[in-house]
Amino acid sequence: MDWRKTQLIFIVTLLILNIFLTVIFFTKQLSDDPDTLGNETLEERLKADNITHPELSSKPTSGAIFTTERAAFTPKDVSDLTGQSLTLKDNNKQIFSVLQSPVKAGKKGNNPEFQKFLETEVYRGETYEFWDYDKEAQTLTFNQLINNNMVLFDEAGQITFYLDEDDRVVSYEQTWMSKQDDLKEKTNLMSATDALEAVYQHGELKQDSDVVSATFGYYTTVQLPSGNVYFPVWCFEVKHSGKTNYVLVNAKDEQVINQSENKTTTEQGAELSSRQKTK
Repeated sequence: MDWRKTQLIFIVTLLILNIFLTVIFFTKQLSDDPDTLGNETLEERLKADNITHPELSSKPTSGAIFTTERAAFTPKDVSDLTGQSLTLKDNNKQIFSVLQSPVKAGKKGNNPEFQKFLETEVYRGETYEFWDYDKEAQTLTFNQLINNNMVLFDEAGQITFYLDEDDRVVSYEQTWMSKQDDLKEKTNLMSATDALEAVYQHGELKQDSDVVSATFGYYTTVQLPSGNVYFPVWCFEVKHSGKTNYVLVNAKDEQVINQSENKTTTEQGAELSSRQKTK
């Protein structure tokens, strides 16, 4: 028996096996390497998880941090409002109104009759914009604008219109926030695309989710003697398995806040305004 030949065959076979195992090892290392995964774009990762979203801007936005507080109404503020019975409640910090004749509003408050009523017969009505239609509660919610953007999830600057079965306004409650004091001047902030990536990396987007809209606005979690502190946020409306929840991202430091416990609606129970679509 030719032992030299057998030994050569054994060495060659062992060498081939080692090369094969080495290739497998490095292939696995590359697939598990975070740096390699990081080379995937956000779009590729969202597509792999079957997460859809509207077109988002990659340009930085700008916003300020400010304080403001819920203001009291004066009799003069409401003296010119006609066609309704008005009552000031909660130490004059809330208007409660019952309309003498219902006003056709529609599900998004875009009926011309309602728009005229909002602009002429609601205190500073032009400074509020549509946010939500709640089919079950039969209400329309309008949020106050500060620095041309909505204050989000805050009853201190909000109008709730109560509807009849024909989507006509029969009464409403209103609160108002006074002039704000800027704590910091406007600065450049993260873009909508960067904010969505922060939400994704935070694990707030489940597979098969639909990111319906992105809204830039203001939100508060801090209370001071001088008023609440409002900071700029991106708000994403996310639908998954027939339910809707809202995820906020601090546009300055990328902190993620999930509003699902505070604001969750069924898919049929909420319709959002065109303003909420990304801009």
